[in-house]
Amino acid sequence: MRAKLDSLSVAAVTVTVIAFSATAPLTAFAAAPALTLAFGRNALGLLTLGPIFMLVRRGEMRRIFQGKRAVFRKEQRRAVWFSFFAGTALAAHFVTFMSGTRMTSVAMATALVATQPVWQAVIATMQKRKLAPTAWIGLGISVAGAAVASGADVRTGSTAVIGDLLALAGAVALAVYTALSEKARPHVSTPMYSVLCFFVCTVELLLLCLVTGTPAVSFTGNTWIALLGLLIFPQLLGLFSLNFALGRAPATAVSVMLLLEAPVAALIAWLWLDQLPAGLAWPGLLMIMMGVAVVVVGDARQPDAAAGDMGGTGVPLTLPQHALLTPDSASAGDVHSLLWREAREGRFEEVEARIAKLEVASIRTHGAKSSEATHWIEVRAVVARIAGKHSLAARLWLSAARFHASSSLSDPVKVRACLDQALHEWGNEKANDAIGALAPALRDMLARYPDHRPEALNAIDERLRRRGLEAAVNSC
Repeated sequence: MRAKLDSLSVAAVTVTVIAFSATAPLTAFAAAPALTLAFGRNALGLLTLGPIFMLVRRGEMRRIFQGKRAVFRKEQRRAVWFSFFAGTALAAHFVTFMSGTRMTSVAMATALVATQPVWQAVIATMQKRKLAPTAWIGLGISVAGAAVASGADVRTGSTAVIGDLLALAGAVALAVYTALSEKARPHVSTPMYSVLCFFVCTVELLLLCLVTGTPAVSFTGNTWIALLGLLIFPQLLGLFSLNFALGRAPATAVSVMLLLEAPVAALIAWLWLDQLPAGLAWPGLLMIMMGVAVVVVGDARQPDAAAGDMGGTGVPLTLPQHALLTPDSASAGDVHSLLWREAREGRFEEVEARIAKLEVASIRTHGAKSSEATHWIEVRAVVARIAGKHSLAARLWLSAARFHASSSLSDPVKVRACLDQALHEWGNEKANDAIGALAPALRDMLARYPDHRPEALNAIDERLRRRGLEAAVNSC
């Protein structure tokens, strides 16, 4: 990734801004109820992209829902639950934001929904994360700006104020969606996650239409034009160009540029719909944008928690990849030593939070199946060993071995190292049910590498017989 925006990245973000800015004007233009439009937009997107995503990730779906991937079953099914709740938050975002667009000005609705990073910061504090002082300053500026702008709307009538509140609720719902996505994404692929979220969102919006008596598919010509515009611009073109930009440029620079969405949306609404916010609202809108920019930049400049605890200066850490990771394999200045120390102190929730954050960064940078992302499965296995959870450690080492074996750059050395660790942890497990449950998966992986410790297969069968687990021997 480049250290700054280049011309191609600027072009991609510009396309993103224009595409996203069309959302509110298109919603205001359509003749159908906001709930109907929200359902139509998501249903059309799901029907367009869902079959493609399901085809690409059909193997992953089969493993999750049929339970064939025993090693990672718990983590992936937990991600499915997070996807369900994230889809619910996304449905709430569409309903509130698109309804607010009908009741207040396009510029006001777009500016208020752009406060999502501010509410993301609030959620972070609820999760006991320390925010930079500048984030609190930005939060205060944005809240003050929203109050000023909404004060101008009070003079135009209560409907505009309700629209402001709905747009603000849309920003909060979007922040909740982002927070839930952060929990789910390390354990499920992007296509799979997208299908799950949009499926839940579409079904819930359909049910809401039925409960409220809102027609779900009764569209006029203008509504069809708006729906196609929403599909082409924000749903397809906007997200594609945004993902392209994030692959080349810093997320902070991209996020700040996305704040241009509010003035561009106001310009589109003025040229197309002859709509402008009240004159006194403009200072408030400017304060909202300034506050969000301060929050985004301040959060990006905050040193990583792991780096700070080790005297870091905020410079991104380059994590070494250990061929055979153990609790004693990290030097004092390595981020792993911090994790091992906290694990030995029993601070496992803090350790898991650090690992999840670093894992997400690796997935975003290198991909879900990269060795860098798989490394954090190995880290979790070591933490499980420190905690004395040998069964969990064995499952995680097996999972890491499978990832190393299935990647495009398959590394037999890493696979064998992970299998050795899995066999070692399985040998330390005392519970018969865990021993029997793990044996088939462990034996299957070892059988794929017959030149690697061939005596291990007989040793597994012998241990099962000694413990009276003949049924497990037969299943192998």
